[in-house]
Amino acid sequence: FQQHDISSMADELLSKDAARLSDDGIKVVKERVLQSAHGFLETTSTYDKVQAFKCPELAAELHRPLSCQARQWVSSNIVFVMTFCVLSAGLLKILWSIYQRRALSKRAEQIYEQVCEILEDNAVSAKAGNSECEPWVVTSWLRDHLLSTRERRNTLLWKKVEELLLEDSRIDQYPKVIKGEAKVVLEWQASGSLSGKIKKLQGAAGKTRSGSVGAIKLAEEICG
Repeated sequence: FQQHDISSMADELLSKDAARLSDDGIKVVKERVLQSAHGFLETTSTYDKVQAFKCPELAAELHRPLSCQARQWVSSNIVFVMTFCVLSAGLLKILWSIYQRRALSKRAEQIYEQVCEILEDNAVSAKAGNSECEPWVVTSWLRDHLLSTRERRNTLLWKKVEELLLEDSRIDQYPKVIKGEAKVVLEWQASGSLSGKIKKLQGAAGKTRSGSVGAIKLAEEICG
């Protein structure tokens, strides 16, 4: 501000005062205002060597809006801000990737357990004398039966299930021609674990043939 700017502001404020000061009173007030300006504001010179006043740096800092302070802090720490954003985005991506892998592995294990249950119950039905039931199950049927439409689009899910099946020594996987088409089938080979279930199935068959539940129902669908 220049001195005449401060005088103009003082005149504007005094003109609104209802006390109606005299000219001498107005002059005294303006002198006091200028004295206060000299005491509080810092003096400087413009390019044409006219004396001017400026607000002290500390006072200006205290009275700046928060949005202005935030913009200044970001601009003065742009490297830190950009680094923080990049690291945060990278960390979130890594955490999301870990979460997806764990969810995929957990779901694959659930499907793998269902496949084992179906294969075992299917082998039980075949060895218990059910002539309509084959000991093997077509792999693609299991995939389409156990996976939802959305899950079928995720090829990694079934690939993970296949890896678990290949690692299981109780399950045999081999090609077979069915109705003129080459298919891959799975068959339960752990015959020792079937004896108990065969006896239970034979005993239940003597009373009723509708008592099987869970995965046995799925095996019956295959046999049927």
